Amino acid sequence: MKKNISLAVALFSSLFVSACVTVPQEIQINKNQLAISSVRDIPISYPQGSLFSLAPKYVEETSLKANQTQAVYKLYANAIITDLNKHGFKNTDDASNSIFYVGFGIALASDLSDKTINDKFGITPGLPNNDELKKGSFLIYIEDALTGKKVWRGAVQGFAHEDKSEIEREQRTAAIVSRVMKQFYATN
Repeated sequence: MKKNISLAVALFSSLFVSACVTVPQEIQINKNQLAISSVRDIPISYPQGSLFSLAPKYVEETSLKANQTQAVYKLYANAIITDLNKHGFKNTDDASNSIFYVGFGIALASDLSDKTINDKFGITPGLPNNDELKKGSFLIYIEDALTGKKVWRGAVQGFAHEDKSEIEREQRTAAIVSRVMKQFYATN
């Protein structure tokens, strides 16, 4: 009987000690990982057929060359127009006819920190940094043309895919825009 009690105490002690040991785990970062956040600021909705125009915003200082910045902005502009068109909205180059404006910006974390995004834009998805990958942010908002107030804001963070072909970049950009805009359409 004494032997069984000693064995039970020894077993319990070893389980208790092993349960107290914590092993630090590395956070697994997936290169394709995205963090998305959005907020509805005012309850204005737009019917299908509403006209919109783009209003891109640029970071004052960027580590990218001008032609790289223009190429990325063109990809996102095309994806935004395509996505909104699919949902019944119509793009116009004449901003004075727009019912709403779509402002957007793209930046690497080295050029625009999470703190700055949060301070100036009000939301940050919070994707963790990774020393081996370049984190980037895509910020987008809908502004009412009549009131000049922001109706909705969305932010996406992911990692740059510099090694992808032009077609793969277009597909990834379209997917990113679609995923964040889905949150706008759900509240429109």
